[in-house]
Amino acid sequence: MPSIRAPATKKTTTLTVAVKCRPFRQRERGRNIVRVIDNKEVLVLDPDLSKDYLERIQNRTKEKKYCFDHAFDPVSSNLDVYTKCISSVISGVVHGLNATVFAYGSTGSGKTYTMVGTQDDPGLMVLSLHTIFDLIKKDKSSDEFEVTCSYLEVYNEVIYDLLEKSSGHLELREDPEQGVIVAGLRCIKVQSADKILELLNLGNSRRKTESTEANTTSSRSHAVLEIKVKRKQRNKYRNQVMRGKLALVDLAGSERASETNSGGQKLRDGANINRSLLALANCINALGKQQKKGLAYVPYRNSKLTRILKDGLSGNSQTIMVATVSPVDSQYHHTVNTMKYADRAKEIKTHIQKNIGTIDTHVSDYQQMIDSLQIEVCQLRKELAEKESQLSVKPVENAADDEVSWLNILSHETSENVQERINFQKASFELEETNLRNRIELQHLDDAIAKQQAIGNDSEILEAMRMRRQVILDNIRDNDEAGVNYHMEIEANEKHRCHLQNMIEEAISNNVNKMYLRILSQYRLLGMANTELQFEMAMRDQVINSQREALRNMWDLLMGLGLDERQIMDLASKKGITIEEDSTTTPIWAFLLGSSHQIWIPENMLLLVLVVPWGVRILDHLPPFSSLKS
Repeated sequence: MPSIRAPATKKTTTLTVAVKCRPFRQRERGRNIVRVIDNKEVLVLDPDLSKDYLERIQNRTKEKKYCFDHAFDPVSSNLDVYTKCISSVISGVVHGLNATVFAYGSTGSGKTYTMVGTQDDPGLMVLSLHTIFDLIKKDKSSDEFEVTCSYLEVYNEVIYDLLEKSSGHLELREDPEQGVIVAGLRCIKVQSADKILELLNLGNSRRKTESTEANTTSSRSHAVLEIKVKRKQRNKYRNQVMRGKLALVDLAGSERASETNSGGQKLRDGANINRSLLALANCINALGKQQKKGLAYVPYRNSKLTRILKDGLSGNSQTIMVATVSPVDSQYHHTVNTMKYADRAKEIKTHIQKNIGTIDTHVSDYQQMIDSLQIEVCQLRKELAEKESQLSVKPVENAADDEVSWLNILSHETSENVQERINFQKASFELEETNLRNRIELQHLDDAIAKQQAIGNDSEILEAMRMRRQVILDNIRDNDEAGVNYHMEIEANEKHRCHLQNMIEEAISNNVNKMYLRILSQYRLLGMANTELQFEMAMRDQVINSQREALRNMWDLLMGLGLDERQIMDLASKKGITIEEDSTTTPIWAFLLGSSHQIWIPENMLLLVLVVPWGVRILDHLPPFSSLKS
């Protein structure tokens, strides 16, 4: 019997933005330029005395005024910030909602203090964890809970696991259900807040920190602590499973090399920190623009940090941004920049809904599949470790130290080149998809304008349509310019690839570790094959999202006609259609032509025919499996 699924209810909300001004430090001298008014307004005074004439002659003020959801003066504690901003969203995590809390500000503005805190003044991370387990304790008699914890850092655009003693480089993956995930990241089951705090302290001891002139213990990496809470009712055969997630983010601070007097590795660290924070600022700008002007491209792929924060910035998450500022006059420009980005972030909207699944009669079958996959993953990891040990040993045995160093650099550059190529091509694909939707809207708008002109309708309506048309044209132009930049990046990547390949071939001809270099060359080819698979996966995700949107629109249409959910279900039952109130679906299989990958789609869903430049097609019907073999 055909079946469709009732959609989960979504709620649109804006980012909650709070500003916290830290107190003066003992060694600091200067003028206090930050004023907090009525716990909502922040006044920033310009310390430049040469601009006093503005008030006297031009009747203009030097002060900059900003209004936020919450504002905290230097005497406010972390508990004050937590009580007024954070505590309300933490209870949602225990009931299947996602939440993201991140601190944003310059070096030395108090981000890590706000997030981690001290024993006397615990930070937002610590307070959040205690609240989660207090809430679990209240409901433990009726519900079962499972809490897992992970902790990672992004350092120089490389992801490391802070819960592993010697973590290797971790890669980002994209899942249509879970969003962006980190492959290989360790998740630990925990039974208490104290255990997570123990892991938090362990992870913090492994974080990259350095002393600079701006801050004695400056964080050189972005850290993300993620807590997942799984909840289900006790002693029920078929019940709902709620999955909530809390992401707590401590960002590294933006800085200028001239202010920190950094050089060498510190200077390179600072450049990468500024690069990722600039990418975050660009995303905030684009998202703020998107709420006012429609489909503007948001460059999440420009940084690992922004890809990790994507869900918190615009997806399924209640998000709180805590902007931290220094009151010292020497930090005026940093304070104003932080205020500007915080002000723009107020415009960003997220769409939150509960993450609810069900446990049904086929759970044992799924568990067997999971067990077999886990066994396969363990075996593959073992084989990979053996291969890596062979590759690492052979060059050392047969080459001098300088040769080994050269091979390591070449191997790293080859890997970076492959990942960069994949990232640029994905970004280009997303950009083209955004502009395609813009052009479709433009066509509809042109048709509507022509109809309005034909019937001589209200000029105000026509003017509004023309203004919207211009906004879309501006978005298309901006996106086209971004696309040109991505194509230039891809060309530069290709030139670097050719350079690396020439180095490999020259070294092979000179009998330098032939076997190792041939493997390196093959790795490059496998990387390009992986790019094609990534495109196929992107197409799959696009189809899944389109079908979900179509179902949501169908439900909105039916409810807009005055039917409630029960009436719709009764009507469907008379027509022989079962509407499921849970997330269980009967899978049927579709194949991407030209690949070995399969995807499953819920029964009774229509699929559009999609033809893309690299030849992947998704059929609107399923031929017999035998016909697919040829």
